[in-house]
Amino acid sequence: MIGLIDVGGTKLLAAVAAGDDAIETPVRRATPRDGDVIAVLAQMLDEVRDGQRLEAIAAAVPGPLDRNRGALLKPPGLSVAWHGLELAAGLSERFGCAVRLENDANCAALAEAHLGAGRGATTLVYYTVSTGIGSGVVRGGRLETGGQDTEGGHQVLWPRPAGGPPCECGGVGCLEAIASGRAIARRFGRRGEEIEDQAVWDEVGEWLGLAAVNATALLACDRVVFGGGVASSRWPRIEPAILATVERQLKLQDAPVIRVAELGEDRNLAGALLLLRPSEQAPPH
Repeated sequence: MIGLIDVGGTKLLAAVAAGDDAIETPVRRATPRDGDVIAVLAQMLDEVRDGQRLEAIAAAVPGPLDRNRGALLKPPGLSVAWHGLELAAGLSERFGCAVRLENDANCAALAEAHLGAGRGATTLVYYTVSTGIGSGVVRGGRLETGGQDTEGGHQVLWPRPAGGPPCECGGVGCLEAIASGRAIARRFGRRGEEIEDQAVWDEVGEWLGLAAVNATALLACDRVVFGGGVASSRWPRIEPAILATVERQLKLQDAPVIRVAELGEDRNLAGALLLLRPSEQAPPH
């Protein structure tokens, strides 16, 4: 039995998967802002494992990460209780098994590539557009990582001379500071689910379209998938502007296929599970 965790800015999910890789119904908690957060995750895993031994644990967590230490560094969307947290060691000590941490957007990208809207793609770029914005790249079915994770939410689209908004990362004019759920609420004074003005969604779609163009220019991708709460819930509103922007701006390469994510909120758990398959095996931390 495999233990699975998804750490998000507002919620935590925990589930288990048996030998057939079927993920059981996850339990959910609000993401704590203080206290012993490892104890909260351990309690959730105890609830879903129901006394059975865990062979391994895979966790989808916000970046940036220190994979050598199995630790979160300073994720912009999480409180200081999570900063520097050696999550892998803490869970391994409690459950006596190997623990693998991976960037949550990478997990989502891997799941969509194998099980969702990215099936059949040679090179997939995935953007999660939620409270913040993250990204992942899957090439030839395998998660592509270098010395660092991709940070597609922090590509600069609106630099300081043009008056771009400050980003929580410390930069200015990042995609996340313009088109994330948090940014939309700050810029337009209302949460995304409360906004019906199509002009707002046309603007958001244009920024996301530029992100798709940049991904294609740099990575020669043939598929770009948008997921996360904002993109998935407002896809009919933002898709036309995304497609129009790609058509307008991309002149030297074939346009990638643009899709909305097909998997539900457990896509990060599904991607974390895929990491433990032999084809995606990496040394656990």
